[in-house]
Formats: sequence, C-alpha cells, structure tokens
Amino acid sequence: MKAFYELRKEEFYIGKMTEYPFPLHVHETVELAIVMDGACTVQIDGREYALSPGDAAVAFPLTPHSYNTLAEGTSGFAAIFPADTIAEFSSVFHTMLPDDPIVRREQLGEEAISMARCLMEAQDDQKQYLRQAYLHVILAHLLHAVSYHAAAAYNERGLGARVVRYIYEHACENITISSAAHDLGISESHLSHLFAQQFRVNFRAFINAIRIDKATMLMRDPFMTLTQIYYQCGYDNMRTFRRAFVQETGMLPAAYMRAARRTAAGADLVPKAQDEPKK
Repeated sequence: MKAFYELRKEEFYIGKMTEYPFPLHVHETVELAIVMDGACTVQIDGREYALSPGDAAVAFPLTPHSYNTLAEGTSGFAAIFPADTIAEFSSVFHTMLPDDPIVRREQLGEEAISMARCLMEAQDDQKQYLRQAYLHVILAHLLHAVSYHAAAAYNERGLGARVVRYIYEHACENITISSAAHDLGISESHLSHLFAQQFRVNFRAFINAIRIDKATMLMRDPFMTLTQIYYQCGYDNMRTFRRAFVQETGMLPAAYMRAARRTAAGADLVPKAQDEPKK
C-alpha cells in the first residue's frame, strides 16, 4: 500500500482517536494514540500491531502509519503535535526511532492513561497550557518505556520534511523526479533513495496519491467537470487520470464523484455529475 502525505490544517491536535480505518500516510508531526476501549490494528513503518485497551502506539515524524482495523465500539485518545512541542523530547523525535513503536498498558502505567483521559476532557482553548502539561506527563512515561536506535542523520530527516513540503506544493504541476531534485538541490538518486527508505514508496506513486487526494476534494464541487478536475490535478488526459484514480480508490472517477456529491449536499439538491467522456 502506498503512503500519502497528509498536510494537517492544525499542527496541534488533542482529541478522539479515529473511529474508522485510516490509510497509510506520513506527516511532519508526531502521532500518539492510546486505546481506551475495544481493539484495533495499526501499521507503523511496515509492521502491523494489535492494540488492546491501555496500549499506546507512537509514529515519529515522517514515519508511514495507518489504522487498519477497528473493532466495533473502539475508542481512544489521540495527540498529533510538532516534534518541538516539548523541548525536553525534541531531540528524541528528530534523531531517533523506536525499536518497537507500541507500549503496552503495563509498560505505560495507569498514571499516563489517567492523563490521557484528562487531556480528552480539557478541550477548551483556555486550557492549552494544562493540555501541554498532561501531554508532557504521558510522553515522559511512554518514552521512558521505549528503546531506540539512531535514525537517519538529523540533516537527512530535515531534508525529508523539506522534500514532502515541496512535493505537496508542486505535485499538480508538470513535476518529474529530475526537476524536483534540481529545485531541492540534491541528486536524483538521493531523492529516489529518500522515498524508498523513509516513505516506503516511489516518487511517482507519491505524486499520484497527492493528486488523487486533491481530485477527491474537488469532486465535491457540483460546478466542476471531470475535465477541469483532472487538468487542475496535473493530468494531461482522461485515460491517465482514470487509471491513476482507479488505482488509488478502486472506483471510476465519475462514480466516485456522484457518490461524493450525494454525500456532500444530498442527492436531490445537486446536479448530476457528468459522465466520463468516451475515449
């Protein structure tokens, strides 16, 4: 499965863990999840893990991760935050990777789980400093229970962050690995290696994932045609767009667009999406 780059609107998120499976993705922030009830499976850096109540999973910056299955009634706490949020732990998040990203309940401790409950209740913006204090306690317990190995050099991880930002900003343009490497000031082989080692995906697949993600957003607009959408997303023709779209979503663009518009505004309130033009 290919990872996509998630550009988050908010850098600091405290709240409920996802209630549905979420596909493989990477972002520049740390993601921490603690299961409170039920059970789920997560994938982090190519390995799948089963979580029970009280277990925690942590994905360091730019580490591919997903929520694969969630049993009915599963709920939990999630925190998504920049690596520099708490200065004491910044160097760990920037320069290390966990040998095992899962911390079991008996390792995490009841105090950390209690702090997670407190964090979920402290949603008022006026309690921002209190929320950060709770997070500090949770991370102190979690990071103490984890063993580490050195990640890529600090500069290499910094380059990874710069690369994904650049790709996200330019994915819908006429971008190639050669042009991207030139603009980033690195060699093509270095850029290709970075994608293979850090993101577990090749350059073109990463581009397509970002383009199709944008296409699914544009499809909610009842006044846009498929032709306008595929041009805006960087495709030259419907055939290439259709092939990439089916590969990412498992659906034809026109069918996906009809479903998206029914969901967004109600089937009786929006015009019917245009069918795909014939070849």
